[in-house]
Amino acid sequence: MSGSLTYLMPGWWPWAAAFFGATAIVAGWLFIRGEHPHLSRGLRARLWLLRVVAGALLLACLLDWRAEDTRRTAEKPLLRVVVDRSQSMAAKDAEGGKSRFDAARDILTSQIEPAWSGGAKLETGFAGERYTQGDVATATPDAPRSSLGGALREALENRSQQALGGVILLSDGSASDAAELHATARLYQDARVPVFPWVLGTQDQPDDLRITSASLRQPSPSQTALHLELGIESPGYAGKEAELTVRFGEQVLHRQQVKLAGKAQPLAIDFLSPYRGLQFYQVALSPMEREATVSNNSTRVACDVRREPIRVLYMEGSMPTETAYLREAIEADPEMEITCLHFPGDASVEALAQQALALRGKDMRIFQDSKGRPVPSVCHPTRGYPVKMEELLKYDVVIDSDIIKEAFSPEQMAQTVAFVEEFGGGFVMVGGQTSFGAGGYEKTVIDLLMPIEIANNSDPFWQQFQVSVSDAGYEHPMMRVGKTLAETKEAWTSLFPGFGGANYATRAKPGAHVLARIDLPGSQYDDLLLFAVQQIGRGRTMAFMSDTTSGWGSAFETQWPTHGDAHYYRKFWNNTVRWLAADRIARKGGQASIEVPSAMVMPGDAVEIRLAALSTADLPGLELRVREGDSEPQLLPMQWNGATRHWQGGYVPRIAGDVTIEARYKNAEGTPVTTLAGFHVQATGDEAVAVAARPDLMADLARETGGRILDEKSAGQVLGELSSRSVDVTWKRAVPVWDRWWILLPLLLAITAEWLLRRRREPAREPRLAPARG
Repeated sequence: MSGSLTYLMPGWWPWAAAFFGATAIVAGWLFIRGEHPHLSRGLRARLWLLRVVAGALLLACLLDWRAEDTRRTAEKPLLRVVVDRSQSMAAKDAEGGKSRFDAARDILTSQIEPAWSGGAKLETGFAGERYTQGDVATATPDAPRSSLGGALREALENRSQQALGGVILLSDGSASDAAELHATARLYQDARVPVFPWVLGTQDQPDDLRITSASLRQPSPSQTALHLELGIESPGYAGKEAELTVRFGEQVLHRQQVKLAGKAQPLAIDFLSPYRGLQFYQVALSPMEREATVSNNSTRVACDVRREPIRVLYMEGSMPTETAYLREAIEADPEMEITCLHFPGDASVEALAQQALALRGKDMRIFQDSKGRPVPSVCHPTRGYPVKMEELLKYDVVIDSDIIKEAFSPEQMAQTVAFVEEFGGGFVMVGGQTSFGAGGYEKTVIDLLMPIEIANNSDPFWQQFQVSVSDAGYEHPMMRVGKTLAETKEAWTSLFPGFGGANYATRAKPGAHVLARIDLPGSQYDDLLLFAVQQIGRGRTMAFMSDTTSGWGSAFETQWPTHGDAHYYRKFWNNTVRWLAADRIARKGGQASIEVPSAMVMPGDAVEIRLAALSTADLPGLELRVREGDSEPQLLPMQWNGATRHWQGGYVPRIAGDVTIEARYKNAEGTPVTTLAGFHVQATGDEAVAVAARPDLMADLARETGGRILDEKSAGQVLGELSSRSVDVTWKRAVPVWDRWWILLPLLLAITAEWLLRRRREPAREPRLAPARG
């Protein structure tokens, strides 16, 4: 045993000492230099010094001066034996047909305890949902979770006064918190406490079909199709088939056969839901023969299904009757809405420019398409192209097809650029006599939205040509008009009717993607740009160098793939609008989605809830509430994680059932947004059937902590080494020093000396006489 003393004071003691010293010096100077007829200057100096010494000693007492006694001892370490008492330990695959838990109990009583000697302490605890202590003779393997990581963490933190020399873990290693187990291993490594796992049971798994994870999302708020991702395990059923059903209440929304792999496998399906808002759906796999349990064949998943139609503003410079083709192509998708405008383009560019300037904001004409539907003028004062930004923001995509630039005011053009760059809108310019360079758009701010370099005042050309799609173009969502890649390639080659002309463009801007070029061998127009797209600010744009109506695009809108059947034309425009609108739709609804766990959750599990964001200012006014069943919602505190760029919060469900999460914030345009999500809390877990031992996980635990795997042969040697070890322990104890004799005696002597010195030099006082009475 060795020891040392260290004297401690509060961290601010130098300031107190400096103040005391300054005060003592000033008071001493005044006292010594002052007029005192009965005290000489030398006597005053001695009195001042005694008072300073007494005051300094009193100050040390008031500052709680403490002595820290440090002692280092070599002690016998504590050995902690942790027995796994989860339900998987009830599996009877140990030697002699015993359960794993009974085998662990025998190992503890017949091998570990007899081999542990030397006066060191042996302590037994249990790992289940957490670390507990108790009598191993009466304990049973009934814990619903194998939270080995959490239990070992508590075993390390729950140390008594005796040093912890090591931990023996009697377990099958089937941990339900493998990630936390690795994190706990690092804590043991830092504390230099080795873990010695003793693995029980076999890696055999009973026949069982189960769902291990489930997540459901709506890929696009403009579509009602939902995407379901499942994790399933099927030990014992490789090559078999099971039926998967998705239900809402009693209604079956989807049914399909699933071929089982006999091991862990992912599964992804898409299905349609007619229901809006946050709804919970029942997902189930049909029971199999000889299953260990059917309680894990089903689960519930939630999704907030929103209906946000994509709104398109389409302006056409060809005949107003031509707007019917694109209108019907857009409206073929029930998730899209379209507004059509028209400005006549049957005159020279100069004449159209003069006409547009004269009619801008005054043109009351309302035209009709081929079905008699109204098509207002682009320059209509109330029904034309929006004058105010809030009106433009009602749309998601703007299609400018051969409209003279003078039809728009400078303010309208600037708002169109902001619509794309700042608000995530989509914009496409379609070719024609007044589009691109032919219409002088390179002289306007609209050029900022173009993914191609506009050829100054270039005349469009009239010549039939085919399309050359790049390999990357075939993979782009816009170009996927077929159900397969092969069908898409056929649609753009042998089945494509061709275009009759285009505007001239030779080069794409930096950052743009060219999807298709003009295929016209032997011509000066061969390999010119046809389709190009680009991300501009927060939005997306496209250059469509040919036309989509009569003239250049007559066959395109009516004969693709065959005369009278233009379903590829419709599919192309549906794809184009959907791609252009993607950022706008996400921005309107708020860019945050609530991330909930996909793995199975049970009561008492710690659940992390996250919302992705670009920065702390991205979701102003964020509030998140959690509700279990019909209970009152609880406000969940959220913290910003700058490393992952998420708002995150922890939640622990108390009961089984559905859990609803509501997030409220403001989107980028300042509009209040409510986002909903949910997850299901299972009443029981897979602990009783997911019983395959994990010697690999236990080997990792031993290696990471500096321990080793134990068995009957190595246990005696390891226990002997541990019991003979001594651990250096440092003890520290802080005690006050104000009551020590070497503090009190100098203080008493200083006060006494000051009193005696002052009394000896004070003159005797004359007695006062009472006045005589008359």
